Amino acid sequence: MKKICIITTGGTIAMREDREAGGLVPAVSGEELAASAPGLTDWADIEVREFSNIPSEFMTPEIMLRLAHTIDSLADEADGFVVTHGTDTMEETAFLLDTVLCTEKPVVLTGAMRGASDLSADGPANLLGAVKTAADPGAEGMGVLVVMGDRIHAAQDVEKEHATLPEAFRSVEWGPVGTVCSDRICWGRRPIRRQRIHPDALAGRVWIIKCGAGTEEDIFQAAAAAGVDGVVVEGFGCGNVSRGADRGIHGLLDAGIPVVLVSRTAAGSVAREYAYEGGAASLEAAGAVLGGSLSGQKARLLLMAALGAGLDRETMRDLFR
Repeated sequence: MKKICIITTGGTIAMREDREAGGLVPAVSGEELAASAPGLTDWADIEVREFSNIPSEFMTPEIMLRLAHTIDSLADEADGFVVTHGTDTMEETAFLLDTVLCTEKPVVLTGAMRGASDLSADGPANLLGAVKTAADPGAEGMGVLVVMGDRIHAAQDVEKEHATLPEAFRSVEWGPVGTVCSDRICWGRRPIRRQRIHPDALAGRVWIIKCGAGTEEDIFQAAAAAGVDGVVVEGFGCGNVSRGADRGIHGLLDAGIPVVLVSRTAAGSVAREYAYEGGAASLEAAGAVLGGSLSGQKARLLLMAALGAGLDRETMRDLFR
């Protein structure tokens, strides 16, 4: 039987209602969390380690990197890992772990859309599904995975797409990589697109600027004045931006600040379709890095890792490509 280490970080899965506070608050220990999912030990030898107990809104890239180092330090002691996590930033932690981890052992993130004290709390079933997945031989070499609602998603693809529903997580472009069945894991595909980089630290300040109709350049000027390390721009469609944003991006590039261009759409990729002012092709020619199909939040983490590793712009282009 495989040994699976459950690392708890907090989130709704570890929260109960506090009537005085008027809502859910962190209240469930790692051991309680594991005990809430009957049958875990039928699938694996379980060890529980409590890393933190914070809402996922309090998660930071620095904490994510520390979590990665913790997992790597335990890699010789377990056959796989399950990380319980709040859902609001779960896709970001999963992506950064997938990018920076050295171990190739299965790492599966899971959480809950309903608190532990809610009617039909989904945390125990999600935790059991994550353990089943981490212990399955098919998880080897799949990269970091997210299991929610019996769907198995690749960290590169998954996004939270609904604020409250239990089926909040989707992989819009390619769909899930597998499904948790009652007595087995059913795999459907293997992810082929993974970026790997192992920085000792992350760049401290990378902003995301989302374009809307008529976005002006002053927000880009504010980024430069704030001394940011880099900027991710969520453009329209396949990466085009307004005239004001175009001027702002050129100003950042002239100041030596790296700019990664992604699309604000839910699926698809930036592309060199348009070469006019504000088009992705002209911006790439000016020095911007095209971010492929990554979301803004994932591109930000990859840029932080790339800058932390000291990569030059051409190497960054290959990394994002």
